[in-house]
Amino acid sequence: MRGKNEVDFLSVEEFDYVSYLEKRLAAAHGEKKIIRTEIQIEIATAKLLREKNYHAITVNLIANTAGVAHGTFYRYFTDKRSVVAKTIADYFRFVRASRLPIPRDASQFEAIHQANLHYVECFRRNVGLMRCHFRLKDEDEVIAEVGRHADAAMVDRVIDRLRREGEFDRWDPARLRLTIFCLIGMVDELLLKIYSQTQPALAEFEDAPQLVATTLSQMWFSAIYGGHGSQDPGDTSSRV
Repeated sequence: MRGKNEVDFLSVEEFDYVSYLEKRLAAAHGEKKIIRTEIQIEIATAKLLREKNYHAITVNLIANTAGVAHGTFYRYFTDKRSVVAKTIADYFRFVRASRLPIPRDASQFEAIHQANLHYVECFRRNVGLMRCHFRLKDEDEVIAEVGRHADAAMVDRVIDRLRREGEFDRWDPARLRLTIFCLIGMVDELLLKIYSQTQPALAEFEDAPQLVATTLSQMWFSAIYGGHGSQDPGDTSSRV
């Protein structure tokens, strides 16, 4: 369920998902209680995932944090898994919708870099949600499907862009899809190691999102365009 102001919020670049939800809740003061309560529960879930792992969170804890009765929770969600899955799915939609439009005259590298920089900033500010997703995807089919859907949609968007640019025909379609999936996995694995602090050797990059995004974008550009693109990834003029 969504309030009438959601699209307005999603048109603004905003990285912190909890902050975004709190703004939605504030703007929903005139909406039906059922809408406001669902947002409250999702805010509580996202907040708890910042500080705790999934298995340390209970329905009671979510309800208490949201300021709703235990029974009220079950009017909206069947269990803890369902609210976590919805929160993660809504977060992925937020990442996509909150990114500023890429200018039509942007070079191929600029387009890749803008998308990666936005994703890096969202990841680092919402690492609890991403950590939960990656830890649970191998043990929970509902949460795993959220990630599979997001990845597949990303692959389709990249392929659509290559078609518009006239670059698609130089690829074997199966190899292209595999390449994009590899790049998506590379990005997520690196960001998880940096921002979830699972690789101490990468700690120095935690406060360098521009460097991280530029490095990832150079790899994306080289893998996708293979030197045939309109912008050399080594050209620093494209690094926004």
